[in-house]
Amino acid sequence: MGRRSRDDRQSDDNLPESLVAYAERRIKAAITEGTIPPGSRLSAQKLAAEFGLSHIPIREALTALAASGWVVHDRGRGFFARELSSEDLLDIYHWRAVLEREALIMAVPKLTDDDIAEMKHLQDQMAEHLSSEDRLKYLELNRQFHFVPFRRAGSRRLVRMLNYLWDSAQPYTSLGESDSTKGYKEHIKLIQLLAKKDTEGAIRAIDAHRRVRTDVVARWEAERKR
Repeated sequence: MGRRSRDDRQSDDNLPESLVAYAERRIKAAITEGTIPPGSRLSAQKLAAEFGLSHIPIREALTALAASGWVVHDRGRGFFARELSSEDLLDIYHWRAVLEREALIMAVPKLTDDDIAEMKHLQDQMAEHLSSEDRLKYLELNRQFHFVPFRRAGSRRLVRMLNYLWDSAQPYTSLGESDSTKGYKEHIKLIQLLAKKDTEGAIRAIDAHRRVRTDVVARWEAERKR
């Protein structure tokens, strides 16, 4: 990983926050890509050297990532990438199912033509990033896609809780299959259901969409235990 240039680091008015955000993005990407494996110790000094930063923004980034569920902070030992398990993911997805159902019940009747057009635009962008090499970009667009209807629910508190749960599930995205074609096809069906204001159909489609990942993680966990 290359170092940021001095000019790049000073391009933002709010420099300290910019460096912390940069460090967070790099650490999240490494966890999502699997280059930081589950359970790995995260050394602030090593990450600082790798990213070309001081240890201060790295430690601030790790603290923020611990608060959002990306990493674990053991006060006596330091920071670690979260250990992953199918049981943990099922718990995350249980609460996502509960909250996403409520979000859709609130949002679907209020969806506009502009909302559907935005989802189609994001879907078109995702079509260009279906390969495993483009996994991170696909995941970024995927999150924006799903949050279009969630935002229409009209509750900032609900969106914050959903963001926390999506953050908590993100480290699982590097496990097992990484081809995004199946998810892309499921999105097409979801857009059609939302355009028809079919709330229950959309809820069922998203529930099935989630189960694909739990099945992948369960297979990964079984292989790991052999």
